[in-house]
Amino acid sequence: MTITALERVHGALLGLAAGDALGATLEFMSPGEIRRRHGVHTEITGGGPFGWRPGQGTDDTDLTIAVARAYAGSGGYQLGAVVEHIMRWYDGRPRDIGGMTAASLRRIAAGEDPLTAGAAATAAAGGGGAGNGSLMRALATGLARVEPELCSREAAEISAVTHADPRCVQACVAYTAIVSALVDGAPVGAALRSGRDAATALGAVTAPSAREAVGAAAGTGTGTGTGTGTGEVVAALATPATAGLTELPTTGYVVHSLAVAVWAIQQPASLEELLVDVVNRGDDSDTTGAIAGGLLGAREGVGAVPHRWADRLEYATEIAELAPALHTLRRVSGSVRPG
Repeated sequence: MTITALERVHGALLGLAAGDALGATLEFMSPGEIRRRHGVHTEITGGGPFGWRPGQGTDDTDLTIAVARAYAGSGGYQLGAVVEHIMRWYDGRPRDIGGMTAASLRRIAAGEDPLTAGAAATAAAGGGGAGNGSLMRALATGLARVEPELCSREAAEISAVTHADPRCVQACVAYTAIVSALVDGAPVGAALRSGRDAATALGAVTAPSAREAVGAAAGTGTGTGTGTGTGEVVAALATPATAGLTELPTTGYVVHSLAVAVWAIQQPASLEELLVDVVNRGDDSDTTGAIAGGLLGAREGVGAVPHRWADRLEYATEIAELAPALHTLRRVSGSVRPG
């Protein structure tokens, strides 16, 4: 059965929201604690440390939707529109917000330029700013863009607003390249190669703002190898399918989150089975589930998201409206095959 590009776009958004809501219950818990309290957690029940409603989006889904709204509402990409939608969320005093995101958005709220704010917050973190807070919201760029350089440029800029550490920027560039390839129907191996190519080519991104943000972050001494963090990101992209999930940390470190998502899309199991396995590892379970869910949904399409999960998601109706808008942007941003 052929899965259309629109079904993959819809599935990616819904898969991210489902992974987020499923994992929100287990955030900060260890696998042992999860087993004692829940057995195997398989349903969207809410709760967790922030008292979520069943199916409510955490900051992962909230910010993914904010970026998707910016693309859909602007008829394309404008960094200012992305920042505006993110700041609307921030002004609503969210109950859950990552440290780097909060540090950057405080600066923007005080009038600082968004990319300057992100670079300054990254520098202030002294190498500790490589969280997964920009990767968790990167999905929409890969759904809306088919042309590799355009996709990379926009993903880099959106990350750098709050997470200018090169590891974060490169993870977002790689992730969106994988998403874009999967939506086009590429096999998983080819999609992962697209991600690796995008990460290693990031130095050729032509947008000065993105390049300067990456360069400023590299100057803080973050990353390894070349000083840009490419080595760690490329290693995560090479996570073997044969690795055991228990060997992969599910912390808030962006490289860990990317590695788990890469592992997940190489497995033959279903989206449902894999998201259950991933979130039951605990720790940063909502974000890890969201990032993996976006890739799995792009791989398998909207039909792979269990109805009992989809029916609980508070963003389900809006996702159904955003998916065609992002798909349309994709079709006008470059040549894609029908579907």
